[in-house]
Amino acid sequence: MVKVLLIEDELNVLEDLVELLNYAGFDAKGEPDGTQGLETTFEWFPDIIVCDYHMPDMSGTDVVRRLRSDASMALIPFILFTASDDNELRHRARLAGVDDFVAKPVTSRQLIESIDALLRRHAIIKASADERLEMVRTQLTRMVSHELRTPLISINTVVEVLSRQVGQISALEVQELLDTLAAGSRRLTHRVEQLVFITQLDACVLSQEAIIADGLDMTAWDLVMAATNLARRFAYQMKSGVTLSPETRDYDSQVLCNPYALKQALAELIANALTFAPANTPVNVQQWLNKGTIFISITDRGPGIPQDKLDLAFQRFQQIDREEHEQQGMGVGLWLAQRILWAHQGMLDIRSVEGKGTQVMIRLPASG
Repeated sequence: MVKVLLIEDELNVLEDLVELLNYAGFDAKGEPDGTQGLETTFEWFPDIIVCDYHMPDMSGTDVVRRLRSDASMALIPFILFTASDDNELRHRARLAGVDDFVAKPVTSRQLIESIDALLRRHAIIKASADERLEMVRTQLTRMVSHELRTPLISINTVVEVLSRQVGQISALEVQELLDTLAAGSRRLTHRVEQLVFITQLDACVLSQEAIIADGLDMTAWDLVMAATNLARRFAYQMKSGVTLSPETRDYDSQVLCNPYALKQALAELIANALTFAPANTPVNVQQWLNKGTIFISITDRGPGIPQDKLDLAFQRFQQIDREEHEQQGMGVGLWLAQRILWAHQGMLDIRSVEGKGTQVMIRLPASG
């Protein structure tokens, strides 16, 4: 049975509406003001709320703002009673989170039809959201499973070949198998490290507070150099002739950091540039200090990111145009780098032009 909460300060109207809705097959309750209405909402969890706008203690828009600020109540359908045709009032009410309006005085037919229509609309939205969520879950499961299983398969295959044919294969073949084994191991290690840092971020183990309390002062240039070496290991699909040449005129500035995490963030960004850079083109990494801020620029001449997809690129487990550009990974590199930089009180900005390339600009506060 659908639970309907009515909030109305005119008691005779409230009693009539509660009786009407109960007779129509709803489970209806009524409260005479916004404060009691909110208390009942948090205790009873109604399926829909119908609330008057003009009430002495708090207005209907005050009530809906309070509900929308709480994650557990934010999606409850909300109808506002109003005797006014004021468009500005209705506009402000919609901005506050009101779904629909019913003009007073209201007939029983209008109220029931409005409730039914809003519930149907929300049911469709919820079903669509559930379907999209299930699709994302399925894609994520497949992606993570693929990214963990693929290197394991290559590792296990090499081990099996070596164990069965030891002494029967040439030194060159052994080296080729060992190269395959090393590549699979590096790829699997990368995925595991990504998952470890994601867990640390979600658990707030890696946070601004933790870095301020336990961070180390490290030379920014040393971190950049370590990250470039790590990025070469991450860039599994780097094309031939792509060059990487870090540059700096600042060898001394330091940053307070979790060295392992910050190196990972920089390596993820450099590896992206190496992966998407066309053959025989450079990836430029520059680092400098200006007015207490450490800047790190990473530039490639790759296909670029469409402006309308930049926001998507920063989302976890998302890859841009995966169907057009063959990609490995779980779609977390950019998201992970941004979150790690935020934990270091840093900023990440991307400037990209389709067909010309991408520049990633990093800002970090210098310590000392």
